[in-house]
This record gives sequence, C-alpha cells and structure tokens, in this order.
Amino acid sequence: MLVYLLVLVCVAGWKFIPRPWHPTTRVETTHYSIASTAMQRHTEEIARVVEHLYFAYSNQFASLPGFSAAHPKLKMKLYRDRKEFRRINPNLGWAEAFYRHPYCQAYYSASEINPYHWMLHESIHQFNREVAHLELVKWLEEGLAEYFSTSRFQKEKLLLGRIDPNTYPVWWSEIIATMPNLATNIQNGSVIPLRAIISGKGGPSLNRNVNLYYLHWWTLTHFIFETPKYRPHAQALLKAGGDVAAFEREIGNIEQVQTEWHAHVRRIKAALAGNDLQFFRDCLLPDSESPATSSFLK
Repeated sequence: MLVYLLVLVCVAGWKFIPRPWHPTTRVETTHYSIASTAMQRHTEEIARVVEHLYFAYSNQFASLPGFSAAHPKLKMKLYRDRKEFRRINPNLGWAEAFYRHPYCQAYYSASEINPYHWMLHESIHQFNREVAHLELVKWLEEGLAEYFSTSRFQKEKLLLGRIDPNTYPVWWSEIIATMPNLATNIQNGSVIPLRAIISGKGGPSLNRNVNLYYLHWWTLTHFIFETPKYRPHAQALLKAGGDVAAFEREIGNIEQVQTEWHAHVRRIKAALAGNDLQFFRDCLLPDSESPATSSFLK
C-alpha cells in the first residue's frame, strides 16, 4: 500500500506541480517587472502594451477609494509560446493564461492576430487585486477583465469598448442570443437569465457552458460601461462588489435591465456581422473616449 501511495503521489506531482523555468531576459517598465523566455522584441512589445493597459485602467478607476499607485512593481512571467507555457504549468485545462499572486503568467501568441489578449485579461485580474484592491463577484471580476481584453488596439490607441473580433470570447458570439426574441433565447438556452448570472446561482453547468458564461459576463459589463444611462453608476457598482443587491441598487431591477442588455447583445452581434456599424461609432462618443483611450506607442 505504501508503494501504491508513493506511485500515486509521484503521478499527482508530475501532473500538477509546475516545472522548473529559467527566464532568458528581463524587462523593467514603470509598473512592471517581466521575466521572459519570449523573443526580446516580443517581450518589449508586451511591456509596451501592458503599460498602456495600466494607463487606461488607472484613467478609469484612479478615483476608486482602494486604488493606490504606490505599489511594488507588478510581476509577469512571459513564456515563449503556448507549448512552453503548458509544459511548465501542467493541468491547466482550457486556460490560456492565469494570474496567481504575485505573477501574471501568459505566453506570446505569435500565431494569433491579437497576440496578447489572453495576457490583457489576466493583467486586469492583477490590477483588481494589487492596484485597485477590488473584491468583485464572479461575473463582474471576469466581465471587467473581458471588457479590457476584448478592446481594440488601433492607430496607436487602446479603444475601450471598441470590440476586437479577434479576441476571446468575442469569436464565440454566435452562441449567445441566437434569436431576436429574449423569451425564445431563454427557452432555447442561448441566454441565461441575468439573475442567475449575477447571483451565480440557478444557471446551467458552468463547466459545460464556459464560453456562454464568459459571453454573458463580458456583454453585461460592456453594456453597463458603454450605455450612457448606466455608465455613471459603473464605479459605484465596482465599489459595492457587483452582487444582486448592489446591482439592483446601483443599476436597476435585473429583469428590466435584462431586456435592455439583450438588445445590446443583439446589436453587438449585428455590428460584428457588419450590419450595424453605427454601434461601433456609438461606443466612441466624445464623452467616453477621453477616460477610456490610451496612447499606444510603437
């Protein structure tokens, strides 16, 4: 039995324990210390991107009571590619990056049009904990990370809310709100009732519907931050953590908001299909562009 137990421990260790990793370069920025095995130019590119992500985040949330610019440098491990990332960090499941204090861990995805959207997502988790000191419920924690990571870098600017179709979970948008009618979509399972999304209770299995849940978390956050009616209340929602009581106090009755959110999702889908280009212009109105836009220098 002891031999069997030893074998079991060894197998578990091989499957779960991270492998040794030896970075080949380090890049220091104003807010980050990056250890990397990626190419030097790729590491420097990531360093520039994450600094401008930090700038955009601080422009949005510096007024939050927990926000502190006086923090140690944030830490990142940047892997050469997906193969190395998954070899060093076994048993990650579907994760393409992760944040585990004190490190944001990601790889440079040279094969993708947007090679850093996975990293952007995890960096927001890092900012939430180490910079803004937010304590958010699941939908808002993940939705906020997606709000930033799905935004487009264009003409040397980070345009928050301007959706990049080459990012996760945007490329799964066909599975959400498949029909024009909200009740039909709830019945066919392409829409999960927002009360279940916000409460984290009563919805379908998360493990079997990961992409659908991420689509709900992202689109609901996008809706709140990009709708003039609700944008002024977004920070109060963040301060309160985003649970059901906070949502209904700061935003409104969930079932009433659900109807507006569903229309927003349908507009996103139409815009991505090229049938509602005004939607993207609406996301770049002057009153939202200034705090949400960050210069992105080459």
